[in-house]
Amino acid sequence: MNLCRKEMVESWKSNVLRLVLLYGLMAVVMVWNGAYTYRVEYHFSEDPTWMFLLIVFIWALWIFGCLSASFTMEKMKSKTSRTSILMTPATPFEKFFSRWMVFTVVFLVVYLLSYKLADYTRVYVFSLIYPEKDYIAPVDLSHVVGKNPDYYTLFRTPLQFLTVIASYFFGQSLFVLGSSIWPKNAFLKTFSAIAIIATVYFSVAAFLGKLLFKHKNVSYIGGSISDETFLWLSIATFTFFALLNWTLAYFRFKESEIINRM
Repeated sequence: MNLCRKEMVESWKSNVLRLVLLYGLMAVVMVWNGAYTYRVEYHFSEDPTWMFLLIVFIWALWIFGCLSASFTMEKMKSKTSRTSILMTPATPFEKFFSRWMVFTVVFLVVYLLSYKLADYTRVYVFSLIYPEKDYIAPVDLSHVVGKNPDYYTLFRTPLQFLTVIASYFFGQSLFVLGSSIWPKNAFLKTFSAIAIIATVYFSVAAFLGKLLFKHKNVSYIGGSISDETFLWLSIATFTFFALLNWTLAYFRFKESEIINRM
């Protein structure tokens, strides 16, 4: 807890700027969407912007979550800050875990607060512009999951939502690992590496699949697997590789006490 407090207090200026940027970008997007949506007459009880805002909630979580993860080891990019971190009287695991906690767990809390604040900003602005439209309201995040046919939901079942969250942590863990490998410009380098590896992998897989099964009648292998089983397998796979990437990032950080490969 002392290390987490130290990380947040020492970097309070950059953290505040990032918080303002996070809030500002989402507020601009929400107000921009509302400006186009509320011009049209609407005769239902639900706010017409909610569908778009729910989609923004998931996509912004992915984008800003990966961006936050790329800052995990930002203090290792210069000799002075690297020496300061390595000389801190704490174990390597405590140093790594404190930064992981700030940029993974604390980020989720900050993101949720920023999203709701930006949403309330939208409601305040358009309540002043269109006081007669009583359906303008803050987005109800309970609509993220549900089977209610009366309104739009992102995911029909909690299992689908858990799958997306597990995939988010997997993607986020890739940028934590990339931050440990490339402290400088971690987001761009990690994104480029992921894009190149994914392109090569799928190209080779498609080529081999076409080559091996060109003249064979191949049945759908996953046809016997139910959707629920497939989602549980996906959750287990994403969780395993997320934990693996975080572990690899820790050992890469621990190597910094012995040798600097950058």
